[in-house]
Amino acid sequence: MKRILGIIIVCCLAGNMCAQQFQQGELWYEVIGKSQVQVTADPTDTVYRLYEQVIVPAKVSYQEHEYCVVRLDDQAFRACHLMRTIELPEGLKEIGFQVFMNCTQLAEIRLPNTLRKVDEMAFYGCASMETVYVGKRIKCWPDMCFSDCERLKTIYHAGRRPPKSHKMSFFNCPDSVTYCPLR
Repeated sequence: MKRILGIIIVCCLAGNMCAQQFQQGELWYEVIGKSQVQVTADPTDTVYRLYEQVIVPAKVSYQEHEYCVVRLDDQAFRACHLMRTIELPEGLKEIGFQVFMNCTQLAEIRLPNTLRKVDEMAFYGCASMETVYVGKRIKCWPDMCFSDCERLKTIYHAGRRPPKSHKMSFFNCPDSVTYCPLR
């Protein structure tokens, strides 16, 4: 009986330690560390799709605690067909899987200098994407990262060399995509 009671207590405690989600302004967040959050998809899967402009803050407060926004969760803004602009904060370190997939009106993106990782298919199907600005910490574009970005023309980069590409990073993109140093 004591063993069963112990198992029940452990399960209850583990349930309370589940990731905590909250809404702040227009966006939803999930606590992923002591002082870190990630932007998550809209739980209703409808509200984000109405936004034309999104501003991701560097920090948010929740229950008297301040959190740094360090990640965009997988598919956070997937299929936001009306989104034309997004502002990403310095301090952001990672963009997850398919975050901007099929954001067909997004024409330009400025990736912060603190960004270290862009996951696969992050910008897949961004048919209006023409220009990307990237800091020096991105060393490689993953598979299918910009696939089907039919209007992509220029990637401005802050590093000494442009990020390396996998064979399928720019599948179905114009052959004339050029890299330019960002000064």
